[in-house]
Amino acid sequence: MTAEITVLGSGTRVLLRERSMSGYAVFRPDFFLLLDCGNGVIRRALETELPILHVDAILFSHLHLDHIADLPALLWALAGEGRQRADRPLRLFGPPGFGNFFARFSDIYGEWIDHLPMPVFIHEVQSERFTLGPWQIETLPMFHGIPANGYRLEVDGKILAYTGDTGVCDEIAQLARRADWLIIECAFPDGQGMPTHLTPGEVGKLAAAAECRRVLLTHFYPESLTVDIAAPCRKYFSGHIELASDLQRLIL
Repeated sequence: MTAEITVLGSGTRVLLRERSMSGYAVFRPDFFLLLDCGNGVIRRALETELPILHVDAILFSHLHLDHIADLPALLWALAGEGRQRADRPLRLFGPPGFGNFFARFSDIYGEWIDHLPMPVFIHEVQSERFTLGPWQIETLPMFHGIPANGYRLEVDGKILAYTGDTGVCDEIAQLARRADWLIIECAFPDGQGMPTHLTPGEVGKLAAAAECRRVLLTHFYPESLTVDIAAPCRKYFSGHIELASDLQRLIL
């Protein structure tokens, strides 16, 4: 059984009409999960006719709003329409601090959030392995100035790796080791980088060290949209390279 990956948001906190904030759907008929859920992800999911109200789990890389802003809106929708999946829990995963973050939601949005029609399970994870539906998942800490996770997902011998936001760190090569797809941030062009984000040259070196098969560059700040960012990556990495765009679909 194949998994279909849909880019629901390839952007950042910079507002761009053609790019929602960060989010990626990983869909199999037996399990539906999201990697991050930034602003605009719900709308993109509706555009692609993904059954967003039946999502089984969301894996959050970190708590910046461009990766988590649509979570309250999704929960509000489920408060009204979630009875259709009352026996099907929603599982939310995030790095250290995620549990406290979620516990404060009712103070901000109201007590309805404590009485959703389906069970909601909150999991803080980092540097561990667990099973989620058909997936075997490994989390590793990324370098982003706040607690942040990368996720490695494996099913039926296929591997998907997702960095979320990160600067260069040793864990990326481990996360992406021989991955069939590596979804990796590439926020700024070479020469304009910063410690907590990646440039295409850095991505190329990391992808080559990981010996992954295919790379999807994403999370573009406007500076990266005015230059050829694939070329510096290709200088070091000989595998397949694609640049993410919203609504793009990939097969794992």
